[in-house]
Amino acid sequence: MTLELEQWQYPIGRYCPKKTYTLAEIKAAIEVIGAFPSALMETLDKCALHDLIEPYRPGGWTIKQLVHHLADSHMHAYIRCKYAFLEDTPSIKGYAEKDWAEASPDATTVEIDASLSILKGIHRRWSYFFTQLTPKDFKREYDHPERKENFSLAEVVCFYAWHSTHHLEHIKQYLKYQKK
Repeated sequence: MTLELEQWQYPIGRYCPKKTYTLAEIKAAIEVIGAFPSALMETLDKCALHDLIEPYRPGGWTIKQLVHHLADSHMHAYIRCKYAFLEDTPSIKGYAEKDWAEASPDATTVEIDASLSILKGIHRRWSYFFTQLTPKDFKREYDHPERKENFSLAEVVCFYAWHSTHHLEHIKQYLKYQKK
């Protein structure tokens, strides 16, 4: 079976933001955030060492870069959430994820154990943080100057649940189609 590029890039579909999120959607997203490190490690256990230096899709990053990207991205997001909770609509600092994944030497050479440890710790703290928020807290926002829009904590938790699942599925697709 051959997949189209769109299927390789967005195996669970593109993220579709909403204007509002229900408490049930938020709770489900928190559960995904909490369970993600274990699901990722379980999937990575099926990879051989040589798989980690293979692109997870045609024209994509290697699986190693993808795991490091997840740690980088989720560290940024966790800190952004804390700022949004503690300050009134703070402006956050963006980051060039492509540079972090391709130009930063640690993203291509360091073993993934370091990023897996980061993800385990961040997700444990992040999911706990989210479970302590009130419905009013989920309306708190941060300003994303590069995108010129505000993001509520409700949207952030739902987006990063999608982001986690999205990249996990990249690795699963690699194992299903590329490794054969």
